[in-house]
Amino acid sequence: MGAVLCRQQILLLSIAVATILQGCSSCDDGSGLAKVCHINRPCGITNNGTVVLADNFKDYDIYKTGACHFGIVECDSEGHEVCVGFVSPEEEVCDGVDNDCNGEVDEGFDLDKDGYTSCNGDCNDLRRSVNPSAEEVCDGLDNNCDDQIDEDLKPISCWRGPTNATFGGDSICKRGEQFCINGQWGPCNNQTLPTAETCNQIDDDCSGVVDDIRHITCGPSQAVGICAFGRVLCDGGESKCVDAIYPEAETCDGADNDCDGAVDEGLIRRCVSACGSGVEECSSGAWVNCDAVQPTTELCDMIDNDCDGVVDEGCSCVLGQARICNQNILDPVTNTPVNCGVGVELCDEYGAWGPCYFYNIAPETCNNWDDDCDGVIDGMGMTCGNTATAGIGECRVGTSSCTLGVWSDCIGAVSPQLEICDHLDNDCDGAIDEDLNPHAKVDMVFVIDISGSMCPFIAALTQGITQYISQFQNTEHRFALVSFPGQYQTNSSARYELRSQPSLVDVAAFRAALLNMACNGGGSEPSWDVMDSLTDPSDPVGINWRSDAYPYIIMITDEPAQTWGSTTEAHVQAQALNCSVGDCSPGDMYETYIITNNNYFQMWDDIVNSEIDRLINIYPPDPVRYTELLRNIFQNICI
Repeated sequence: MGAVLCRQQILLLSIAVATILQGCSSCDDGSGLAKVCHINRPCGITNNGTVVLADNFKDYDIYKTGACHFGIVECDSEGHEVCVGFVSPEEEVCDGVDNDCNGEVDEGFDLDKDGYTSCNGDCNDLRRSVNPSAEEVCDGLDNNCDDQIDEDLKPISCWRGPTNATFGGDSICKRGEQFCINGQWGPCNNQTLPTAETCNQIDDDCSGVVDDIRHITCGPSQAVGICAFGRVLCDGGESKCVDAIYPEAETCDGADNDCDGAVDEGLIRRCVSACGSGVEECSSGAWVNCDAVQPTTELCDMIDNDCDGVVDEGCSCVLGQARICNQNILDPVTNTPVNCGVGVELCDEYGAWGPCYFYNIAPETCNNWDDDCDGVIDGMGMTCGNTATAGIGECRVGTSSCTLGVWSDCIGAVSPQLEICDHLDNDCDGAIDEDLNPHAKVDMVFVIDISGSMCPFIAALTQGITQYISQFQNTEHRFALVSFPGQYQTNSSARYELRSQPSLVDVAAFRAALLNMACNGGGSEPSWDVMDSLTDPSDPVGINWRSDAYPYIIMITDEPAQTWGSTTEAHVQAQALNCSVGDCSPGDMYETYIITNNNYFQMWDDIVNSEIDRLINIYPPDPVRYTELLRNIFQNICI
């Protein structure tokens, strides 16, 4: 900086006396003797302020590049040579000029290499898809830097049905449209998809042929595994499917029971070894690949390799091992102590670490040690927190400093949080209070299988549900607990029992009912019957749904769907998709979720209107996982 100021002072002084000096032809060389000046010849100024003719100047070509150029020799008022107009390389800044004279303009300021920098209109220099000439697309970003996001994007036509569908005429199929919502193309709205062909003089399957049932197959979605197509017959105005074979729950028998193209997939069970328990999988009808840890020869690796209950018996390290050390370092030549840098120590044949000998310097780290041997210990600072979301919504970066080998707390950092109803962007995604459940008042019924096979799950469910509902204390939300089947032996003939009394209770009463639940029910679980009763508008279970609250039903079972009578999935579906209790409006469906073995999802998919996010795997039995699953079902109540 001192050299730069000197050149600026000389330049100003030279301009001020330019007129006086125009005829100067000799100069004072400082010894009292006159010498000939090199007036009007190209010149430069060295770092110590000496004026040098351009022909003798180091790095001559630099001063023909960018903002740099040679000056012109003149004489000042005291007869000394000065170099007027000389410009040397400066640190590059974002101004459209090659300040450092390396042949590049504003290098380092176009981070995303899209041809635009932050000083010529690029509003996000970390994305190539964002610059003033970019086309606006549906991605939640201001692509063309006009301070608008996803503007003027017209809806697009969409079709989620088969590609060979026909439209118009007798066909029921109609295309829908998609709108850009929160940076993504939304769902395909208002489309009419093909349905199964029936005898009704309408082209239901959009094949272009009316009532072509006699020429199509029926049954499962594909003839894979044990599944086989049947024949659709139209008989007297009624269609019938004959000779079809449908999917079953997958079992370990070497066959594709669920007809998904894979054999024995997803089937696991516990296994054990001397070192503990693990999980094995089914392959080609046999249980294989138990991942329980097996005993091995004991190694000095802080692991009980031979599973005898003792870790690394007889050794502290392994011969030939080396490790970095930075305490009690010795000079390898003089064997005297060294108080900086890093060393290396070796494990000897007795399993003990030898002396720590100096090896080299290292980058300074926060460890209360002079790693780089510059005489300064620690003292560094850094930014901390989530830099990816900093400045978005409520998120901020913080600062931390190192003292005596310890980083201080991250001061001022705010990371993304779970979105809650507070008119703030808590999760720092650019949207406020998004995706929060709109129901402001709910009646939530937990329906839990308490048969003997549920014993591995009951304790975890009790903890997970208890943790989940604790956030609803002192609210208007109410909860009911229904178990099934009846308790063995006293009530095992009952399809279900209403455990919460009165039926809909607050958090404290529901928790008490939940803690009294155990896996002591009968051995046959009529889950379809229970769901049928819960969705019956006459309310045979006695829930007493409140007229101003929205009904939720969460069914939890590890067994296939069953019935003690003639209840079918189709019958339950008709009621579940036409809610007639509580705060439901015509055409609404119960907020229904099924937590079960994923092998049984197809037994419930019609009841949840084929919305796969309402079908949740009950494995593994983990209370923290159950709490998060329930929070995903009902994240918050945003009013």
